[in-house]
Amino acid sequence: MIQAKAELQKDIHLIERALALPEPRRPFGANPVKRIEEIIANYGDQLGENLLSQAKNVLDGRDRWNDKGLRPEQPTDPVGSKIEKFLVSRHSVRAFGSEKQITDSELEQVIALAVQAPSVSNTQSWSVRAYREAADITSILKLQDGNIGNSPIPVLLVVTVDIRNFTGSNERNQMWIDGGIFLQQLLLSIHAKGWASCPMNFSSTNGQANKLRKLANIADYEEIICFVSVGEEDRNIVPAPSLRKTAASVLRVEKLSN
Repeated sequence: MIQAKAELQKDIHLIERALALPEPRRPFGANPVKRIEEIIANYGDQLGENLLSQAKNVLDGRDRWNDKGLRPEQPTDPVGSKIEKFLVSRHSVRAFGSEKQITDSELEQVIALAVQAPSVSNTQSWSVRAYREAADITSILKLQDGNIGNSPIPVLLVVTVDIRNFTGSNERNQMWIDGGIFLQQLLLSIHAKGWASCPMNFSSTNGQANKLRKLANIADYEEIICFVSVGEEDRNIVPAPSLRKTAASVLRVEKLSN
């Protein structure tokens, strides 16, 4: 059941992501829709109301696009305090409205916020490379799966972690923990400065990673965490409006038995 839910969530987001591209194909989505429908048929209400509702919304959105060329509607403004609205309003953007680039000075301001992220023993092992030239970005993206159909990316960031900061088997996973914490802080910092971004997964083979290391002169002791695209959001295209799990389904208030 857990695996079925995970596969369903992946296919739902595959369609959501496609609808957030600058020019989605028409029609599209036959294969993921088939898989979604099969999982729903096999598991039904066991999948939970939230996930079933999400599946229905994305299938309806896909049909509206295929039949009439209508994109998903803009979501309503989030409620809550200014900080809560800020956190809820950050989305992964794949459609940039222009080729306007964040300046070096603005990027330094973003990084100054991002490095406030916590890290084990305050080692701050992060590094961020920024690429502006279209040819450089194209060459790097050839080594990353999942960027087909996106707008041209004005600025591409490559986030790495220096593994020399970690010692012993007890810290064998710390590079990913610290890298992930920093990545989220970086995304929020970009958002705070009024720019749009999208984290671009680099869960790759060693062969792909080595090609990137050679291409970008990244040392063997740097682990590649993620790519991040940065630009000006196209306000005419709605980012993927992915529903989230309920707090009740995530939070577990417990007490150890005696």
